[in-house]
Amino acid sequence: MKPRDHVIGGAIGAAVLYPFIGKDSIIFFAASLLIDLDHYLDFLWHNRFTDFSIRRMFAYHAWLERHLYRPGFLNLEIFHTIEFLVPLFLISYWTGSAPLFAVWLGFVFHVILDIVNLAAHGVPFLRAHSFLEFFIRKRMLERKGYDPAGLCREALRNI
Repeated sequence: MKPRDHVIGGAIGAAVLYPFIGKDSIIFFAASLLIDLDHYLDFLWHNRFTDFSIRRMFAYHAWLERHLYRPGFLNLEIFHTIEFLVPLFLISYWTGSAPLFAVWLGFVFHVILDIVNLAAHGVPFLRAHSFLEFFIRKRMLERKGYDPAGLCREALRNI
């Protein structure tokens, strides 16, 4: 999804939640946007921490978005994974932290928007939502002769 769409969705979600969570709806809104910082980490990882340009990060992900339908495309964003979201929920529950719970709600809301968007584009399983799922699917794609990381390298060459 485009950042603009997440801003709109997050604002609507925060407005709906305001009567229930009050000022923590601001945290929800911020979290629904800031979860995408993992896209920057993904860009850094694939360029081996040699290019820190925000502009090029957006160009990189725009290039990947234009190639969603290529066979062998597989993506993992760390903050969008179950291994990140479950511990975040448990910590918010155990500590009783309403702000941390609002962060978790914002993250989950964002992930749901992403899944709906990918499904609307006919690629609901493009992103792995678990490290285990990612490694299993990566191995399956490699056995079929695909190189999932190759598309990321191609994106870096073309931005």
